[in-house]
Amino acid sequence: MMVKVKECEKRFGDIRIFSYSRAKKGEEHCGDACLVEECDGNNIIIAVVDGLGHGKKAEEASEVAVNFIKSHKNLPLDKIVRGVHSALSGTRGAVASISKISDGRIAFVGVGNISAQIVSENNERGEKLQRHLFSASGVLGWNLRHFKVFTYEFMSGWLVMNTDGVGHFIASEYLSENLREMAMKIMKEHGKADDDATILILKR
Repeated sequence: MMVKVKECEKRFGDIRIFSYSRAKKGEEHCGDACLVEECDGNNIIIAVVDGLGHGKKAEEASEVAVNFIKSHKNLPLDKIVRGVHSALSGTRGAVASISKISDGRIAFVGVGNISAQIVSENNERGEKLQRHLFSASGVLGWNLRHFKVFTYEFMSGWLVMNTDGVGHFIASEYLSENLREMAMKIMKEHGKADDDATILILKR
C-alpha cells in the first residue's frame, strides 16, 4: 500500500512556505493536515492540525478543523481557536498550532502536543536566535483549557511547525533556503514510521 503524502508550496511576497504530510506506515488515511491562506488583507494564516490517533477518523477531525479555520480566517486567533473547539465536538478531536503572519510579527496559538520554533535573523550581531513557542495543554473538541495568543517579532528567519509524528529536533541545525530539502531532511532523520507526520516551514 502506498503511504498517503501531501505537499504544498506557496509564496506571498517575501514569504515562502513549504509543508509536507505523510500517513503512518501502512495507512491509507492521514490524520494530519495543513492550511496556508491569505487573510485580513495582506496577512497570512497558517495552521498545522493533528487529528487524534490515526486513520479515517483522525483524518475527518483534521479536515473539520482546517475547513473551519479556512472559512473563518479573518477572525481574531482566539475566536478561531474557540470556534475550532466547538466544530470538533463529537469528533475524534485534534491538536493544532495556528499562526497569523503580518508585517514584522507572528501571532501564535498552540493547543496540545504540537511543536513550533522560530529561528530569527533579526539581530544586530548577525546571529540567529532560536525560540520554542509555547502550546497550551488540551485537545480541541474535548477539553480546551486556558490558552493564550502570543505575539513575536519576526522580521526575517524561519518558522517551523510540526506534529508529534516528528521527533524532537533543533531547527537551527537544519536551516536552508531550500525549504523542501530542509523539511525532507528533518523528516528523514526524525519522522516516526508509527505515526502520521507533518512539517511546515515558513521563510521570510
